[in-house]
Amino acid sequence: MPATNSPNEALAPVIGPGVQVVAALLRREHHIVLVQERRDGQEIWSLPGGGVERGELLTEALIREVQEETGLRLGTIGPLAFVVNTTSARYPSTVVLTFECSDWSGDISVHDPDDKVITTVLLPLNEAMQLLASSAATRPEIEPVLAYLDGASTNQVWSYREDQPAS
Repeated sequence: MPATNSPNEALAPVIGPGVQVVAALLRREHHIVLVQERRDGQEIWSLPGGGVERGELLTEALIREVQEETGLRLGTIGPLAFVVNTTSARYPSTVVLTFECSDWSGDISVHDPDDKVITTVLLPLNEAMQLLASSAATRPEIEPVLAYLDGASTNQVWSYREDQPAS
């Protein structure tokens, strides 16, 4: 019979590659861009972004994902806002890097090849934060964004195991 881990023991790491994800906090003065997408039968609000494809640099993935989900073209990539490290049965060893970007141009339109993004909007910060707070997105997707927008320090690393903060 296999041994079970006590609640205080660390789980054995999953063998194999992790998942790299990039996200963009697209800011214009006191407004930010959010995307609404279909995921697991729900409609959620989140920042634009997605998976880094094999052979792609982080900046290339960010530019591609922003273009696909928002129609906007990134100029320069802004500073790293925060990092989220999660692990779950569905997505083991995921690292999400969120960059704050204010150098972008174009008109908002959706060109999502995955056909998950429903709409993209530029909203006043307080309205965007309310939508994020009520979103059905996972805790690791929402909590760090809200803390950052509320004035948390930059370059903070957030860690979650199965959507719960890791100690």
